[in-house]
Order: sequence, then structure tokens, then C-alpha cells
Amino acid sequence: MSKWVKSLLNPACIRTIVGGSREGNVGMLAGRLGPDRTTWPKKKLKQWMEVRSQILWGWQGEHMLLLAVRLPEDERRRQAVRPELEAQLRSIVAENTGAEAAIGFGFILLPPRAYGHSGEQLLMEGMLEAGAQAIKALEEAIAPELSAKPAKAAADPKSTDPWSEGDQGLTVGRLAAAMPAMPPETPVSAAAEWFEEQPDSHSIVVAIAEQPRGLITRDRLNRMLASKFGMPLYWNRTIDKIMENAPLVAEADMHVEAVARLAMDRSDSQLYDTVIVTEQGRYVGGVTVKALLESFASLQAEAARRVNPLTGLPGGDSIRREIESRVKMRKPFSVYYADLDYFKWFNDSYGYSAGDDMIRYTASVLDGVLNEEEGSNHFLGHIGGDDFISISDRSDPEARCRAFIERFHAGVDPMYGTARPTMVIDRHGGAVQQPGVSLSIAVIRWDGSGTISHEELSRLAAACKKRAKELPGSAYAVSEAIAASFEERA
Repeated sequence: MSKWVKSLLNPACIRTIVGGSREGNVGMLAGRLGPDRTTWPKKKLKQWMEVRSQILWGWQGEHMLLLAVRLPEDERRRQAVRPELEAQLRSIVAENTGAEAAIGFGFILLPPRAYGHSGEQLLMEGMLEAGAQAIKALEEAIAPELSAKPAKAAADPKSTDPWSEGDQGLTVGRLAAAMPAMPPETPVSAAAEWFEEQPDSHSIVVAIAEQPRGLITRDRLNRMLASKFGMPLYWNRTIDKIMENAPLVAEADMHVEAVARLAMDRSDSQLYDTVIVTEQGRYVGGVTVKALLESFASLQAEAARRVNPLTGLPGGDSIRREIESRVKMRKPFSVYYADLDYFKWFNDSYGYSAGDDMIRYTASVLDGVLNEEEGSNHFLGHIGGDDFISISDRSDPEARCRAFIERFHAGVDPMYGTARPTMVIDRHGGAVQQPGVSLSIAVIRWDGSGTISHEELSRLAAACKKRAKELPGSAYAVSEAIAASFEERA
């Protein structure tokens, strides 16, 4: 089998890559060219790959390149493989275009000894992760170029940005492409002849009155016809007798992330089948696994830009969208705004590195408490600095606040070194008798009635947090528009 393949994944490729991982370490290298650059030079890449024994497999899209690379056992040699390959790939592109082009690279080490279906899923996830890293690296590489260019007139964000306000993410309907549909009574011979005349098409939808009933794929049909007695057995039958009866069907408004995960959870025989897209049950097109993977990788890179680099938690826009999404559902929820008291004093006294450790510790405390709760639908975000936000549908905010505070104080002592302080300095330079940093939490509880915005919740939380901070030590305040309750911890 050639190392260079047209299909993103097929059983022969799976065997090659998984077989290589059983013999030693295998890495997935992804390279991404910018949309305004030339495509990867396929002929030169193919020649380059064939003389390099460490490359097990390769696939090229218009701007994305994926390579499975066998890595040496020696650590020093293994560390040198990636930069060597990246330099050679840059040289190939430069030779083809006559100039250096911005290229983003991503690399991950594939888990060893992956078997069966789980092995395929791990490989697909590896491709997604390496691709997302490559997209992010490309954006960082071209950022100086973009900043040097004259600014263009801003386009309507709602028409160009899949993450614009009011939109909850890229939907699979935006990826749907036209795909042929045939009635169930169509002869198998007609489907085979259609595939012969359309070499770039891989699937046919079997539909009745625009309602999808099944799927015919080129590979599956060819295998059936090539089997012993396949031609006389199937040629004159109708396609409903050989179609895949339970293809993956997704409504056009489903998010790409959700559809991609459903596609990867399919059985081996369906793992690479086209996803049928419908609008209110009516067939509108299809999405290939390749398109899903590339879009999912782009979304992962987008998500990486939206998280706080210190804690890895989502920030501004993601928080706003989460709140607006829950308000639209009109189901009760509580918003918890938490921040650290006297964090500036801690940062000044113990240094910025210790301050970062304190922020990460606080994030781990909040996340740990949330993940121990069963049956709750929660969200944790990092507003910035020492400010955090949590959203939950649990009806007992007091119990959660007590858990946050108890967990925080149970493990914070090591942050102070050999001795915990007995006095801190406030923002005005005044001394305050308190044993170090404390945690203040403001909770706004919404009952699902009426309307409320992200901005209104912020204003209510500011007033509620002010009350909590008036209490000594770690404290919380729970507010329901008028009534409020307070609890303190010395």
C-alpha cells in the first residue's frame, strides 16, 4: 500500500498506523497553510515521503497536511525528528512557490498499542488535536503580517462570524453539500454506473419524498459487487436491498462538535460514512467525515483562543453565551461570582509566580467541588485576574458556597510557605487582622421567569459581592432580587 492516500482514513491506513504504534512510538504531524497561500505540492510531497522510512502514512487536503511518523527510541533523536521534518516541509513549499510561506505545525504523540475501534477513535482524535495545534500556530505566525496591513472596513459580524452574538456555534447545516438522492426502487446497476461517471462522489442518499431512508457508499457497493457471485447476486436488485439502513442523520441546526462526536462513536463499518443533513426531517445535503474533522479542528483552535491561558477555563464571550443560552431555556439557575480578598497583598508579598499558583489553586478548588456533584449541569469560567464565575441548575447555593470555602481553606496553607500570616494589607495600605487570602462569593439566583441579561446579572452580583466583602474572612451572599442571606467564616 502506498503511504500517500486519498481518503482521510480507511482500514488499510488504520492497520498501518496502529501497527506502527505497536512497534514503537508514533506521532501525528499536522501542517497548515494559510488560505491565501498555494496548496501543498502533492507530487513533490509524495516523492519526499516515499524515501523516508519513518513516515508511515500521509494525507493532504487543500491547506492541511497530516503525516503519521514512526519515532526513534532514543530520546535525543526523537526530539530532533519534528524540527527536521518541519524544516524539510518548509523547504518543499518554498521551492514550489519561490518564496517562504507561513506554515503552522502541530504535533502529538499517539497512544501506543491501540487496538480495534478504540484505536480508530484515538487516531481521529489525534488528527483533530494536531490539526488544531497547526491552525493555532499558523494564526500566531501570520499575526504580525495582519497587524502590518491596512485595516479593512468591518464586515457584518452576524453574517461572517460563526461565533457571533446570538449564535451558539458552527452548525452542521453550514457544512452541508449537495449529494445525489435516489428512490429505493433504483436498480443497483444504476447506482454503480452513477459512481463510475462521478469519480469524486462517494455516497448516494436513498430517499422517499425527501425523507432519507438509507445510504449507499461507493466503497461498500464496490466490495459487494467484487465479491464472489456479487455481480449476478446484486446487479439487478434495487438499492433498498443493499443500503445502510441506519445512517447517521443530523438536523441542520446541530452543532459541528456534537455531530463529530456522534460520527466518531459509530461502528467500524460506518465510521467514515457521509453524515446526512436534514431540515425538519427533509433531506438537504451531506457532510463528509473529512469536512467534519477539519471544521472540528478549527473549532478547537477557536476554543483554545477563548480560554484563559493560566487556568484553561473559558472567558468573556463564552461566559456571555453560556448565560444567554440558559436564559433562553427559561429554566432556573444560579450564578456564582467568586474572587479572592487581599490577592494584591499576596501577589506583592510572595511574588507573581506564587500569585499564579494561587489563581490556579482557586480554579482547581472550584472545579473539584463542581465535579463531585452528581446530576448537576454546571459551567465554570475565569472572568480574569482573581475573578471566577460558575453557573449551575442546583437549588442549594448555600451548600455549594460552604463547600467552596471549606475546600479553599483546607489546602491553601502551603501557599504561604513555613508560616501562615496573621495580618494582611488592604488596597489602601492599611493593616487588617486576617490570616491571609480569603474567598468572597456572590450568588444570584434566577427562577426562570421574566427576562434577565448578562449585564443585569453582573450589576446584581456587584451589589451582592459588596455585602459579602463587608463580612470578615471568607463569606458568601445569596440574592434573589430582594431577599438575601449571609454566612461568614472566621
